[in-house]
Amino acid sequence: MAELQLKNITLTYGNNPVLQNFALQVPDGELVSLLGPSGCGKTTTLRIIAGLLQPDSGQILVDHNDIANVPVYKRQFGMVFQSYALFPHLTVWDNVAFGLKQQKIAVTEINQRVTDTLALVGLENLVGKYPHQLSGGQQQRVSLARALSSKTAFTING
Repeated sequence: MAELQLKNITLTYGNNPVLQNFALQVPDGELVSLLGPSGCGKTTTLRIIAGLLQPDSGQILVDHNDIANVPVYKRQFGMVFQSYALFPHLTVWDNVAFGLKQQKIAVTEINQRVTDTLALVGLENLVGKYPHQLSGGQQQRVSLARALSSKTAFTING
């Protein structure tokens, strides 16, 4: 785990300011929920943390290191989308391992992380199944396992 800080994050879509000098500090080991009405910037904030959006200004710090220019695949953040975003052509195992393979993690570590994470979410007996063969709750747990296997996770609803 690591401390996360957002400092003076500003993002504007056209003439519409979405975030203005937004600040957030999440100490190591803390759980934080972002709550608010539609359009207030919750998803935008999470997309900035993940690296899917670049803020107009501000800093994104993980353990006091600015990660604003670190590519998405090197940030070690996992996301659980509201729609799960599972790859329909990949098995449970391969869905969870996908991001780890993209990070070029050693095969033995991938195997260990996938095994441990699937056990954590209670899906170790479904490794060869495809998303269409799973219940909604099982699909949700696969998505969660994929995010958790990256070590750092947060949720994006939207």
